Amino acid sequence: MRTSFKLHAGMQLTLSGVGLLAAVLAAVPLLPPLADEWLLLGIGIALLVPLHLATLFRSVAVELRNRGFASNKANQWRALRALPRRVHALLVGAGLAGVFLVTGVLWDDSGLERVESVSGYYSAIDTADPDRGRVAITRSQYEALRKDDQRVAFAAFGLFAAGGGGLTLLFGKLDSWAGGS
Repeated sequence: MRTSFKLHAGMQLTLSGVGLLAAVLAAVPLLPPLADEWLLLGIGIALLVPLHLATLFRSVAVELRNRGFASNKANQWRALRALPRRVHALLVGAGLAGVFLVTGVLWDDSGLERVESVSGYYSAIDTADPDRGRVAITRSQYEALRKDDQRVAFAAFGLFAAGGGGLTLLFGKLDSWAGGS
């Protein structure tokens, strides 16, 4: 596999690790919510989109170089199995951690969705109520809901980045088999 594919996937997997780490930090009960989470996610997405587009273009280039080779499911499966075990472990670990953090298996669902904070008053939507009315909540409840939102958003970002890194490695392996220079 060419070094450029390894570096490309390494950048995607690093962004995945940063996203999953931020999700873990948002899940720790004693820590405050991360400041400017949407700015952090925006920067991460701005870095990740060009990398994912490059993965897409590289997959097309591998397919055009040798028609039918990269799109063959059997070849894709062989290439995935040919990746080193530590790469498999990294991808599976990132996937499991991301799914665990997104689903929030161990977290209590209060049935509230954070709405807004205006002049020190906090409100949320009660999803357990059929009318989905707004209810007043305390600052600590508001911050807990904010941390839940951050956990899910950063974990989803981490999963998306890990998926792109895995695909980049897969197409890198296919490229080397298809005679990429």
